[in-house]
Amino acid sequence: MKKTSLLLLITVLCLSVVLAACGSNNKTSNTGNTSNEGSSNNATKGENEPKPVKLSILAWNNEKEMKPVIDGFKAKYPHITFDFQFVPPVTDYIAKLQTMLLSDTAPDIFMIAAENRNEIMDGGYALDLTDEPFMSVMLDSNKSMVSKDGRTYAFSQSGWAGGLFYNKELFKEAGITQLPQTWDEFIEACLKLKEIGVIPLYDKMTDITIIHSALFGSNVLSKDPTFDEKLFKGEATFAEGWTEVLTMWKEGLIDNEILTPDMIGMTSDQLMNEFALGKVAMFPGGPWNIGPVEEMNPDLEFEIMSIPGKEPGNNYYNGAPGVGFAVNNKTKNKDEALLFLEYMSTQEGLKQFEQGTGGIITAHGYESEVHPAYEPAYRDGLMASKIYLPMVSWNRHQEALRVQFLVSFQDIAVGKITPEQATASLDNKLKEMDNK
Repeated sequence: MKKTSLLLLITVLCLSVVLAACGSNNKTSNTGNTSNEGSSNNATKGENEPKPVKLSILAWNNEKEMKPVIDGFKAKYPHITFDFQFVPPVTDYIAKLQTMLLSDTAPDIFMIAAENRNEIMDGGYALDLTDEPFMSVMLDSNKSMVSKDGRTYAFSQSGWAGGLFYNKELFKEAGITQLPQTWDEFIEACLKLKEIGVIPLYDKMTDITIIHSALFGSNVLSKDPTFDEKLFKGEATFAEGWTEVLTMWKEGLIDNEILTPDMIGMTSDQLMNEFALGKVAMFPGGPWNIGPVEEMNPDLEFEIMSIPGKEPGNNYYNGAPGVGFAVNNKTKNKDEALLFLEYMSTQEGLKQFEQGTGGIITAHGYESEVHPAYEPAYRDGLMASKIYLPMVSWNRHQEALRVQFLVSFQDIAVGKITPEQATASLDNKLKEMDNK
């Protein structure tokens, strides 16, 4: 009896151990297989909600232009808000960003442009975005502007071409029946407008202008597309490429008082407003101007035109890939910043960016909507690769050379120096920067 009881007790104890072990194993297995479900079932709603994050952005598109894409993003990710700062391009923006980078106060997201790309990439200020999946929508032509040594440091989803917007009615009143096909014909058209008491052209002349860039394309690149490569290899000079261009600009526009020194320092909004009100026949601009002009004057008939060269058929536009959105390499909100760039790469984000900024989307898989007034620049400029912006093609010292160029052509405009002196100063600046 005692022996039987002992055996029964041992059996019960063994069975208990087995059952306990099975229960333990089942519990572990269930937790491992359904961890997400378990988390959602057991956690409170507050624990599931992502923590609020404020992303800081320094942009040269203003808040109204960026509103559609920011609102779309916030609707999808309501826990992320924005500290949005706007600084107008180009000089003011670059100066502001440079100050912030040097003082470690730069925002989470900022813009890389042709004018500051080398400084940003060489300084290690931007996060390497090369392997981010959303970068696959970028065109190679866009990547070229924001890449170095095979790595890409910004997301650029657009391109642009700039030219001269002209008032069709004022052209008709001046007897201009067809668009000028040569530079001489363009100056003739300007003088016809002056004869009937119309200001032909406004240009603020506070940066390398659309006219300068396109005129260089028309006269130099149309004959030698590799000129800038030769320039920075020491096989050509600024004097050889730019003296004739600046001479044509001075003799045609400055000497004929089509452009006058009092225009220096006008703002982009002033130029656009005067054009929309019919007070000037032409002003330099791009797709971003079309919406505001139509809003101010819905009845205005206008279109964009290229800048012709000395010979017919060599017309060019100013233009380049759009600026790139970069993530600060020191950001504390890396995941959220990348999430914003990823959102901008989606069809929804691209559409909203296009609607807000008026930019031309050049991303893979997206068909851009082009306003009829902009069709010539899109068709004959952007898509035909007949666009030029010096700071994209100059492969080093872009900002120093840009500033020197700006000072030089303003000095030409006020009669202080000649085109020959201006290009000599550019050649000297390049040598000076190379020797630093």
